[in-house]
Amino acid sequence: MILLELKRYIKKHQSVSAQNIQNHFDISEEALEGLIRPLVEQGHIKEVQPAGGGCSTGTCQTNCSSSTAQKEYFWTDQRHKSIHIPLEIH
Repeated sequence: MILLELKRYIKKHQSVSAQNIQNHFDISEEALEGLIRPLVEQGHIKEVQPAGGGCSTGTCQTNCSSSTAQKEYFWTDQRHKSIHIPLEIH
């Protein structure tokens, strides 16, 4: 269910930072990475890392280690890509 909510959230806002998503859904950086990956692979969500390293200004002197928080996610109206999920029925 959270995947659908995440997809709707990004579609509604068209462009949203990883930090905003983490705050809205109260999830960790690692959880966001795991949730967003299938949506990016599906094709409607694009992931963009700002130029200039891990900081928004590119002049950070604090050696930031959190790269996910700087990412932006954008909604696109392009066609879905198929995701292959193996399924076994016994």
